Amino acid sequence: MFSFKDFGKQLLRILIYFLIFSLITTVFYYFNVIGDKVCSYIRLIGFIAIIYFNSNTLSRKVNANHFLHGVLLGLSIIFIFFILTLVMKYQFNFRFIIYYLLILLVSILGSAKRRKNKKR
Repeated sequence: MFSFKDFGKQLLRILIYFLIFSLITTVFYYFNVIGDKVCSYIRLIGFIAIIYFNSNTLSRKVNANHFLHGVLLGLSIIFIFFILTLVMKYQFNFRFIIYYLLILLVSILGSAKRRKNKKR
């Protein structure tokens, strides 16, 4: 059964993990352990992994409509980032569109769960 409490927990967990991960990579970048390009790629890969595993965890808690829950989770993350983009006054370009589509796709793939065939 879908509950907004579980959905909110997963969304909050994603944001907290992302903030912690960004803090760690920023510290490594600040002390010149990793370069600028490597830091941005590590952040992208880490954030994709965080979304994938948390959407997979959310899909385990619901019995049906895994695909729709992945879409809902992905759209809510995109909405939060879109609001942050507007608040920070970044220019909206093609790179943001690709990034948002990647977030949505990873969220859907993480929540898609194969059903095991039951023995008859």
